[in-house]
Amino acid sequence: MVEMHCHILSGLDDGPVHMEQSIAMAEKAAAAGITSIIATPHHLNGRYNNEPIVVNQAVDLLHAELRKRNIRLDIHPGQEIRVHDTLIGDLYAGRCCTLAGSRYMLLELPFGSIPSQFPGILHELRVAGITPIIAHPERNLILLKKPKLLADYLKQGVLCQLTAQSFTGLFGRKVQKWCFHFCKENGFHFISSDAHDTRQRTFAVNEGNKMIEQYFGMDAVRRIAENASLILYNSEPIITRYNPRKLRMLLW
Repeated sequence: MVEMHCHILSGLDDGPVHMEQSIAMAEKAAAAGITSIIATPHHLNGRYNNEPIVVNQAVDLLHAELRKRNIRLDIHPGQEIRVHDTLIGDLYAGRCCTLAGSRYMLLELPFGSIPSQFPGILHELRVAGITPIIAHPERNLILLKKPKLLADYLKQGVLCQLTAQSFTGLFGRKVQKWCFHFCKENGFHFISSDAHDTRQRTFAVNEGNKMIEQYFGMDAVRRIAENASLILYNSEPIITRYNPRKLRMLLW
């Protein structure tokens, strides 16, 4: 199982502070059946700036420590990049990186708005051969109120990563209902824990998968896992819609 959005690198953002906390997260991930993690520290979100060289060094340090302790978990570099005015310039200047060296880039929108330049950025990314993945769109207040706006982005080739704990209700019932409705209408793209620690914001993919299996069936869970793995091979994810078995009860 691949985690494609995770804050496991210590000292870079609001994830673990020390290496021992990163190791604790790695042990919990391995116990949950995760075999590979794409580390995605925040980048250019107003608080944290983690350029590729910094991320790669942190990945190498963590990898070395995991090998010493015989923890079988692969770590790959990535970033969670806040959408900003100079994103395309930063990309060509080598200050932004994709997920595990693939053509997929994880983008984070501000929680309370959508930058006016976002459509233009999506176009320029396509020109550069990069497929954007929007991180946790269910937590953006605009998209939460106007899901049709997100549907317009999907038509432009955008993909979405929903957070596992959004399905379990951690962020409230409104967000939970939004996630199930999104998957019903648009199929499953990616699900990830967006883990930051070993307690509240932890590896909850299995818990999220249980909810998805309950309403959509095991095939949907398998598809989600396969799509995350396909990132590592730089391959196209398979987007499939599943007829929910009893979703209406949840959405009412």
